[in-house]
Amino acid sequence: MTAVPPPPSSITCNVMSLAAEQILHRIHDTRFEATTFNPGFGDTRFAPIRTPEGNPIPTCYAATSFGCAAFEYIFHDINVTADFKSVSMRQIERLAYSRIEVRRELRLARLFEPDLNKWGHSRRHLIDTPPSTYPATRLWSAAIHASNPNIDGMIWTSRKYDEERALILFGDRVQPFDLAVRSSTRMASSPEWLGELRELGQLAGIVLTL
Repeated sequence: MTAVPPPPSSITCNVMSLAAEQILHRIHDTRFEATTFNPGFGDTRFAPIRTPEGNPIPTCYAATSFGCAAFEYIFHDINVTADFKSVSMRQIERLAYSRIEVRRELRLARLFEPDLNKWGHSRRHLIDTPPSTYPATRLWSAAIHASNPNIDGMIWTSRKYDEERALILFGDRVQPFDLAVRSSTRMASSPEWLGELRELGQLAGIVLTL
């Protein structure tokens, strides 16, 4: 397994602009609103993180398509080598799918292969690593946040759905009024999105079960 190198004390990032009016896609727990930022819970690749002073930084994961959001959230932890791959409808019942419009230009740190190469690394050091490395990969998101006060988040090619991009927004820089909810639907009550989810699952041999 490739070890995650520690970030340098200061990181200069290449920046990608996300234009106003772009639609982002989120799948999230129904206990939270479409634009609710995680206040500092969980165990993911790039969150939770804190400022150098120890204050939690709220974060919000999103994607550039429904398919990417589904693979990054619902299908993320499925063992691809398993003989039978499935997701229970009990899991789907607590989820909502939301479409969010960006209301101003957002500046995102690029974590694509050329940008990682700039730092002497590649996807295998940061994006294509297993959950056991998350404490180390979170050091990078914290360092990127601390070193680049003018960026609003980070963007990269999804590990699980490499047709599209995943991104994370920093809640101390992106305000609620910077995002507008265009739709939000409970997935279990939507034949349209359940159908889309089943079709996406079939691509990877994943089935929805009762």
